[in-house]
Order: sequence, then structure tokens, then C-alpha cells
Amino acid sequence: MGAYQPLLNIAVEHAYFADLTCKSLEFVPTDASIALINKTGLILKSSQSGIAVFYENDKMDILRLHAADHFVLTFKVFPKDPYFFRYTIPSIQKDNFVLFFSNQQVVQDAEGKQMLHHDHYVSEQAFTQINSELFEDIFDRKDYLVKPAMIVQVQITDDDAGLCSENLEADLRNYYIRFSTNEAFWKYYILGDLSRRSLYIADLDNEVQFENVGIVTLPGRREAIMLQSSVAINMQEQHHHRFQLRESGSMGDKVLIKRMPNASISQMNGEIIGSRMENVSEIFIN
Repeated sequence: MGAYQPLLNIAVEHAYFADLTCKSLEFVPTDASIALINKTGLILKSSQSGIAVFYENDKMDILRLHAADHFVLTFKVFPKDPYFFRYTIPSIQKDNFVLFFSNQQVVQDAEGKQMLHHDHYVSEQAFTQINSELFEDIFDRKDYLVKPAMIVQVQITDDDAGLCSENLEADLRNYYIRFSTNEAFWKYYILGDLSRRSLYIADLDNEVQFENVGIVTLPGRREAIMLQSSVAINMQEQHHHRFQLRESGSMGDKVLIKRMPNASISQMNGEIIGSRMENVSEIFIN
């Protein structure tokens, strides 16, 4: 058995994560791809952000024989995080459509990365209808019940610029998909004795302002002051906002809570704000 070399790598970046590494996806090869992988002796290795494919040095001739015909690896990509759809743009849960990426449509970004989509982030243009001829031999019956988040397809060719070229630069074996993060309005509900005081939220970084909506009645006839962000805030795995709860007084303002808790992706709902349906994250302070 010879040494193994990288044939290709697919990495998914996501603005939700601080290091942009999307940790919540599983790449599953189709049955046809598994058959090709077995015939050619390729090895798959899951990475933190995607999937890598390796070939054995002394089997490149076998790869070229298959590449001369029609050598395509196709992956169904499923989210492992139950909240993935909440913080991802575009919304992947779109009826009768699925995101589709192929190395037949590679675009280099400003850093020289090979992107599998045209825009800086994945956009609505990446959607393809499920009943497209592209997916005839890809979708199983169960895929219509639990739809993949996306389909990624890599064609392996034997030309000078193809993946079977031993002279191909290492960077040209790397493909990228980049998602933007969703956003939400933050609503703080201040309950108990604090709800009777003159409160406001200050942002130490002067980036976000909060409006004191006034007293609202919560389930169980509980009264609370509601303080709502004036703009939607990007969802992040770890927020670094520095919001303080303060009280206005005749002798000057007083800090009541030095660091307010941040919004959680698990406490999100949809709500009409203005005339649009928006994401809202609710935080309760007793």
C-alpha cells in the first residue's frame, strides 16, 4: 500500500461561528459515489468543516481511467445541529428546492479561494428544484422525508487542470461554501421589583440601541418592562456584546446589571415587527 495524497477537500464556512468553521454538517456520499470510491481505492475523511478525499499514490492511473469516462462524487449534506436552519441564510428549509453546489461553477473570491457559488455568501441563486434532472439518481425516497440541507457534486477530470493532474497546485484542490448568519431582534423582559423602576439598556460599544417599550403583560398575568433592540442583531455562537441594565435617577444613573445575558438560539420565535415577519429572541430577567 502506497502513501495517500489529498485529491480534494470541501470546507463549509459560516459567519455564525467565531472562527467561521461550520461544525454542524455531515457529508454522506451517494450509493453511486460509494461504488466509485471502492473501485478506485479512495479514502474519505470527515473534517471539522467538511469532507476530504485522499487517493493512493500508485493508483492515479486507475483514477485517470475513470476520469476519462464520467467520474463524479456526490454528497448529500445533513445538519447535525437542530438549530442550523435558524441561524443560516438563505433559509434552507425551502419547499421543493435544495441548495446545489458543483465544481463545474467555481468562482475565486478576493482571497483566491475556490468558491462553489457566485456571491460572497450563498444566496437564493444556489437553489435548484428537487425534481430537476440533476437529482434523478441522487434522491432516495427517504430524502423526500428528511431532505438534505444541500447537495455537493465534484467532477474529477484527467485534463491538465483537473483533479487527476499530479501538477495541480494544492490550493486548487480546495473548494469552499460560505454561509451568512441570520439575525434577530432582542427583547429583554424585566420582571419583579425591577419592573417598577426607570430602566434602560446601554451598549458599552455604542453599536446597538434599545427602546423602552413599557409595561407588558406576560402569561400568568405577570408584568414586565420590555426593552427591545432598535435593529436586528446578527446571530452568533458566542456573542460579545456588552449590554448593561441601568436605572435613571435624579442623583445620576446607576448600573444594576454590569453584563446582561445574551440571546440564545434556542429561544427564538417569529413575530411581526413593523410590517414584516422577523426573528425575535426573548430574554427574561427576574
